[in-house]
Amino acid sequence: MAARVLIAFAILTFAGQLTVAQKELTELPEVKGYKLHCIESSGITESSAKKLSAGESIKDPDQATKCFVQCFFQKLRLMDETGVVLKDKLEVFLTKLMDADKAKDYVSQCDLRRTNPCDTAYAVYDCYLGKKAKLF
Repeated sequence: MAARVLIAFAILTFAGQLTVAQKELTELPEVKGYKLHCIESSGITESSAKKLSAGESIKDPDQATKCFVQCFFQKLRLMDETGVVLKDKLEVFLTKLMDADKAKDYVSQCDLRRTNPCDTAYAVYDCYLGKKAKLF
């Protein structure tokens, strides 16, 4: 099960399967070591992990799923502990996955805030999934 859940992490490329020079998010050095920690700390279910790994938006995600995304964002230092997205850092990170203009546009369009850090993280994540659907 852990291997399947780890695969779910690849979906957090902010827009699904975006690559730059065939470099996927899971190959970026920042990602190594964060996967297992966030799986364990969030308690994400295998079902939710499978949906994330398939690039699906989850209609009514449970709190564990939202907190999995929040943990990942926080580990990458793209969100602080209060749920504020660190837009400058997010933009720099996204340029590893796409061109700079697209990264800046995504950060602007997906600048969302919800009632708590986990809800905010999932809303931002879901926005990036929506962008992928429209662009690719």
